Amino acid sequence: MPEKANAAGSGGAPFTRGLAGMTAANLVTKALGYARDALLVAVFGAGALADAYYAAFRLVNVFRRTGGEGALNAVFIPLLEKEKLKSPEAAREFFSSAWTVIFCLSALLAAAGIIFRQQFALLAAWGFRGEPAQLELTALLAAVLMPHLLFVNLSALFTAALNSARKFFLPALAPAAFSVAVIGVLLSFHLGYFGELDGRGRILVVAAAASASGLLQALVLLPALLREGYVLKFTNPLGKLSAAPALLAAAPAALTLAQDQVSLLINTVYASFLPAGAITAIYNSARLVQFPVSLFAASAAAVSLPAMATCSAAGDLPGFRARLKEAMASSWLIMLPAAAGIAATALPVCRALFEHGRFSPEDSAMTAQALLWLAAGLPAYGFNKVAASALYAQGRQRGPLIIISAQLALNALLCLPLMRLMGTGGLMLATSLSSWAAAIAFLFELRRSSGFNPFSDLPLARPAVSAAAAALAALGLTRALAPAGPLAVTAAAVPAAIAVYFAGLRLLGVEERKLVTGGRF
Repeated sequence: MPEKANAAGSGGAPFTRGLAGMTAANLVTKALGYARDALLVAVFGAGALADAYYAAFRLVNVFRRTGGEGALNAVFIPLLEKEKLKSPEAAREFFSSAWTVIFCLSALLAAAGIIFRQQFALLAAWGFRGEPAQLELTALLAAVLMPHLLFVNLSALFTAALNSARKFFLPALAPAAFSVAVIGVLLSFHLGYFGELDGRGRILVVAAAASASGLLQALVLLPALLREGYVLKFTNPLGKLSAAPALLAAAPAALTLAQDQVSLLINTVYASFLPAGAITAIYNSARLVQFPVSLFAASAAAVSLPAMATCSAAGDLPGFRARLKEAMASSWLIMLPAAAGIAATALPVCRALFEHGRFSPEDSAMTAQALLWLAAGLPAYGFNKVAASALYAQGRQRGPLIIISAQLALNALLCLPLMRLMGTGGLMLATSLSSWAAAIAFLFELRRSSGFNPFSDLPLARPAVSAAAAALAALGLTRALAPAGPLAVTAAAVPAAIAVYFAGLRLLGVEERKLVTGGRF
């Protein structure tokens, strides 16, 4: 049986509070993200303009996650925790060194992206090479978006420092600046501003607003960072870059922790050979799947990482394992029903959320197919997020790098045959299958490094029964309410499925549910 004390007792209270705060902030961020994406496809549809924007954004997103958000939270926090054990001054000096390294490397990367925008665009959309105008627009959008990298990577450093100080709410809320900026521009179109611009000009204005939002995000976090005693001081590159060797040696973590973005970049490259709208379908389906991943799995990994890093630095393996169990349990309890619920409601959800303006029923069908097969890997995505963070908290880098590299290679190999067989859905199935393979490999690596075993440490069967009941309830309501339209189906089926699921957990005595409910249910 799992260790219930960790879930319900005092040992789980700090984790639950941190998870609740981060989840609340992520909920706001994701809701604004949905509004942003729904407005964008309503304005531009799911054709060539949206495909070019999302291809360019996917490329920038991969660089952002690998250069900043992907590596920093898992690599910088354990290093900073070790410096804190020495003295507060040592921690501040280490932060200044990291600030210098991240600023310089991000500026160089952004400059390279602008100069070599054509080559970078081909990385994201090789299939556009036969359409010069489409490729040129994608390259131009990528160049406009590149400055975003500098400020967002710095924001990721600020976030890591604040997470290390057990501050989670504001860092999780700050990325909403991106959605607010883009929504503002899209609404201005409806109000008659930029009326002299054609579609190409308008999508460039959207990219400019997205790029500028990175600065706003950094400014939101700066006061909190200063209150923690950190300052934005450049370190002498000839003598005091103490963080450089550690951060550069940990560069493989960037690829490992951004594997979901790299997988989707691979899918985007293949989708550029499919009819117009395929890239937009991949982007929108991924956004919906990332909602529960970011809301719970990534939040659980981020909240537990400082504690796991502290336990690892102190040689406290039982404490490390207890924190890992909390993170894994909360992820599993959400990812499993999310996968089942999406399988039952994919089409009505896509129609309710996106089928407005220029977004057609055919676009909804394509997005729903992609969403269905991508959601099949949800439990694996959550497991892999937490597992990678846990291994990095232990200072283990080789295992995650090998596993994720193999996963990406398998994803790329599966894409072509499955795309030929199933179109856009096949590309998403390739990601799901390769992610499950990676989850199995992570399982063996975690057992070897910490003794963690999900088959004995986590509730598996009872949540699966509850998730199945929830999916059946959602499917029944979907069919019964179909004549009322997709909005009514979504409004009824999703809350009903959630209620059935958590009622089932309580009925079956799954005490770990309190990790995600805060002990109130």
